[in-house]
Amino acid sequence: MKVLLLLLARPSLAVSPGKVHLIDTYPRNQPHNYLFRGNNPVVDGTFNLTALVDVMRQKAAAECGVTLPAAFRFVDLSLENPTDPGYFQEKAFWDANPRAGELDSYPTLGSLQDVKHPVGDADELVKSGDWAIQGHADYLPERLAAVHASLTNTSGPPTIFYAHCNAGCDRTGEFFGAYAMSYLGYNVTTAMGEACKQCGRCPNYYATNSIGWWCLTLEAQGRTDVGPCMDFASCKPLGDCTAHNATPLEDDCPRLGLGV
Repeated sequence: MKVLLLLLARPSLAVSPGKVHLIDTYPRNQPHNYLFRGNNPVVDGTFNLTALVDVMRQKAAAECGVTLPAAFRFVDLSLENPTDPGYFQEKAFWDANPRAGELDSYPTLGSLQDVKHPVGDADELVKSGDWAIQGHADYLPERLAAVHASLTNTSGPPTIFYAHCNAGCDRTGEFFGAYAMSYLGYNVTTAMGEACKQCGRCPNYYATNSIGWWCLTLEAQGRTDVGPCMDFASCKPLGDCTAHNATPLEDDCPRLGLGV
C-alpha cells in the first residue's frame, strides 16, 4: 500500500536547493527507489517536508530528467546528533507525522585522525575502524550496506531516501563520498570532486579525513581502483580543505554522468 505524503503548511523555504541532489536510483532505467542528499530543512521549528519534496522534484527533473512518483514512502536518514540545531524539531515532526514516513538516525562525527599523519598504526586503524571519533568507522560498513540494500529492494512502494546533516556538506560529504566509492565506482578524486561540487564547498577536516580512511578501507578489502587515498586533498588543521586533482563529473546527474 502506497504511503501518501501529508499536505503540510508551506512556511518559508529553509532547504538549500543547491545542496539537494539525486545521487542514485534503482533500477537505473525505470527508477522505483531514489536516494538524495541535502541539508536539514527545519524552519520555524518544523521539518519542512513539503518544501523539501518540491525541491527534490525540481532537482531530479532538472539534473537527471527523472520524474518522482506522486506517492511514495519517505525515509529521512539523519546524520545529525543532539547538538545540531533542528535535531529535536526534526524528531518531533516524525513523531507527530508517522504516516508521512520515517526517521532513521545515523549520527556521524567524522575523524580527527589525519589520514596522512595518523597517531598510531594506520593498518590497525583501518582494520578496527577506530580512525573515527566515535570509533567503528562511523559505522559506515553497516550503514552504507543497509542503505544500498534498501535502495535495491523493490518489494514495497516507491521509496525516497533523503540523507542529510545540518549544512549538507561535511558529514553528508563523508557519507556520500564513501557511498560513491563503494557503489558508484568512483575513485577518491571523483568522490571528493563531486562532494565539493554538490555542496558548493569541500567537506571539512573531519569529513575529508573520513573519506580518505574509507578509501584505505576499500583498498584493504582488495579494491585497486579507488586511490590515491593519501593525496586527494589538503586541510588546514581542524579547518577547511581543498581537493587535489579533483575529477568531478561534468554531468550534473552523478549517477548518469558515470555512464552506468
